[in-house]
Amino acid sequence: MGEVDASNSSADAGESVDGLESPFLHLAEEEIIQRVLGEHKPSRNPFVRGLWIVIGSLAVVFAVIGIFVPGWPTTSWLVLSAYCYARSSRKMFKWLLTNRMFGAGLLEYYRTGKSLPFHSKVVIAGIICIASFASIWVITKAGDPGFGQTLIALIAIIGVWWVGWKVPTTA
Repeated sequence: MGEVDASNSSADAGESVDGLESPFLHLAEEEIIQRVLGEHKPSRNPFVRGLWIVIGSLAVVFAVIGIFVPGWPTTSWLVLSAYCYARSSRKMFKWLLTNRMFGAGLLEYYRTGKSLPFHSKVVIAGIICIASFASIWVITKAGDPGFGQTLIALIAIIGVWWVGWKVPTTA
């Protein structure tokens, strides 16, 4: 009664990310799109939806920049825009997932178990650090006695930790 059937557990061992099996690994694109759309509900508050749309659209612009600028992440910005669109509009979220330019990269992100390539994680961590250092410098110049700087530093450390160790890494 306490035995577990392990006959299928090693069959897909080479297709996992950081030892975690993705539930979308063997699904067709349309199935992935439907499942991903089903996992997210847009906000009921129109102001919040509008805010998510603005942030998501800005992230799409940054993703487009990533197509043309070497070293600038594309998938990372798409993940942010997908997150924002999932909370604002199913129509925009589906557009992003099925887009000719972005859809394949975003679907690969979901297919691999919501993982990011190592170079994207390094760039994200770098952006967090640069933005945090700049914010700390501005707040210090403004005369903050240290509370704001401490808060920014703690949030940056948590952000870098989350991206670096909690988000799975693809090869």
